[in-house]
Amino acid sequence: MRVLLAVVALLAAYVPVALILDTRPHPEDAILSGPFIRYANSNAFMSYPVLPGAIADDEDHRGQSTLALYEDGTLLGPAHSANLDVLVNGRGRYSYWRHGTNMLLFSTSDNSDPNTNGRTYRVSDPRGRDPYQAQRR
Repeated sequence: MRVLLAVVALLAAYVPVALILDTRPHPEDAILSGPFIRYANSNAFMSYPVLPGAIADDEDHRGQSTLALYEDGTLLGPAHSANLDVLVNGRGRYSYWRHGTNMLLFSTSDNSDPNTNGRTYRVSDPRGRDPYQAQRR
């Protein structure tokens, strides 16, 4: 009976800690921090997320990026949108391109300003790698 109580107590302590740790950002995630730069008085904003291992689209490889953009936990899109669609239509469209450095051109779900709307923007890429993973082993 004591063993059973010890196991139950251990699980009671483990489960909340595991849930808290699981909500921490993973190496392939990054919270975007502003200020975001409005592009030419349009619906589009620019950000330069740092995501190790993330591959951006380029002229020769359109659609290769697996970067996902979230607004308060809701996936935005469509990804790989043409820049003109992001600028004019907005509504969550985005593209992650290599322009010398990797740049995210994005719009919010309601075309509001991400600098003032109070929402959190996060990017995730399953190909993102933790550059310090080898040292943690």
